[in-house]
Amino acid sequence: MELIVNSIVPVFLLVALGYVFKRKKIITDEIDAFLNNLAYYLLLPSMIFISIYKSPFDRIFSIKMIGGLYLAAFTVFLLAVLLARFFKHEKRGGFVLPSFRTNIAYIGFPIILNAYGQTALGEIGVITGFIAPVLIMFSILYLNLEYRSKGVRKSSVIYYIISDPLVISSIAGLTFTYFRIPLPKFLSNTVDMLSSMGSPLILIAVGSGLKISAITKDRAPIFTATVLKLAAQPLIAFLLFKFLIPLNTGMDFKVAVMTFTFPSALSTYIMVKQYRSDAEMTAAIIMTTTLLSIITMSAWILILG
Repeated sequence: MELIVNSIVPVFLLVALGYVFKRKKIITDEIDAFLNNLAYYLLLPSMIFISIYKSPFDRIFSIKMIGGLYLAAFTVFLLAVLLARFFKHEKRGGFVLPSFRTNIAYIGFPIILNAYGQTALGEIGVITGFIAPVLIMFSILYLNLEYRSKGVRKSSVIYYIISDPLVISSIAGLTFTYFRIPLPKFLSNTVDMLSSMGSPLILIAVGSGLKISAITKDRAPIFTATVLKLAAQPLIAFLLFKFLIPLNTGMDFKVAVMTFTFPSALSTYIMVKQYRSDAEMTAAIIMTTTLLSIITMSAWILILG
């Protein structure tokens, strides 16, 4: 519990900082827009690329695990898309993305390392390399299809997907690590530095966009997204790997299930805001799932042993 609390509390402190800065007008609307663009076009791509680039998936790779995680993620994605039809159009993107996207990097890495050790950390690093690009593509496809209904041509959807900086960085990371293409040390250090800026800035941006009133105003989508993310997704993964796709080791099983116990990914806020869906509601979902994950992650660690 102490480990989980120590991983979660800094998240809330940085979100609170962004919230206070916005209310005190230290962060203006112009600065808010700049922070979100900086995160989306530079910092998030750096985070995604370097995390995949450093993943030794030639040494720690389970096709059964990756396939099962794809299936679990896609199942929850479809559930979220279907349930989103009950909400207003402008809220659908802000509901769907945090319902199935998981915060592996900021919350997951320290939890896995301390709970299961260095080998498990390498395993979830490999998972990130394969899961992140696919989930990002699901997200961008959905956002573009919803956005297209507002006037964007159908032929533009593929262009938006393949030209998205998050997709490009994911594919580049997989290419570099698969073919073992070395980056010059100065370039690797530069991307590392940009990556280290990502999580703090995104958390401040989430706080800047958070409105407490959204939590009470959008109770139904926030509650539904939280149940999908913290209850349905890990349970589906547990049942899938327990009965349909048994994995080679107990450690593989624990890491696979834990992958979907983490709260909603921070990057969903940036993506939703870029596509002009309800980013305020997304911020509220991120906050809610992060807070409640203190309880749910602890429970899953006890269940998995």
